[in-house]
Amino acid sequence: MMMPMSDTLKTLALDTSSVCGSVALLEGSEVRAEIRTRSPLGHSATLLHSVEFLLERAGWRLGDLGLVAAGTGPGSFTGIRVGISTALGLSQSLAIPFAGVPGLDVLAWQAAWLGGEIGVVLDAQRDQVYYGAYTCPSGWPVRSGRPVLLDLPELERTLARRHAHVVADLDAARWEGIPREDGWPRRVPADLFLAAGVGRLALRRRRYWQTGDAPTAEPLYIRPPDAVRNQRR
Repeated sequence: MMMPMSDTLKTLALDTSSVCGSVALLEGSEVRAEIRTRSPLGHSATLLHSVEFLLERAGWRLGDLGLVAAGTGPGSFTGIRVGISTALGLSQSLAIPFAGVPGLDVLAWQAAWLGGEIGVVLDAQRDQVYYGAYTCPSGWPVRSGRPVLLDLPELERTLARRHAHVVADLDAARWEGIPREDGWPRRVPADLFLAAGVGRLALRRRRYWQTGDAPTAEPLYIRPPDAVRNQRR
């Protein structure tokens, strides 16, 4: 199937990895419509309604889409599964490519213009955080190793006095516990509604698009699901 050029490609992007859920329609890299919701009870009941509402408001049809992209986590196990399964279902039924994009990469992209070292911190609950380290050798964030799950004291040691910009989903008290020197590390506000960033990063990563009858996605869980941990015990 001949795909449109990336500056005219119509993309549906969604992220349901946290209570900050979002759905976006992009034409090329430009956001044409977006919905942001805070849904502590889950996204399964509202996600498809949000997609339908956005398409109607934008005057688009499902058949106009050339790509569907979804955030792959880390975050809520149920939320990630809802987003990925919805995106995969649409990709398969519409016979268009699917792209999965980690949320940590989207957050690093939010600070890429600052250059240098970037740390990304997401609240993982239970006094733990997800942490990813990035560098920007050519103005674009490149992951330095695998993202990890850290206890708060481990995070403080990891970031202590580092010359890095940190995109952090942390309350003020937790951030103040990180030792600093000459103002470093420096905090960058985190926009946790990730759908638009998911779509833009997906466009830049065309070699990772999946096509065909059975596209798949690997969720970025980092922390094992409770069922797996209980089984190990």
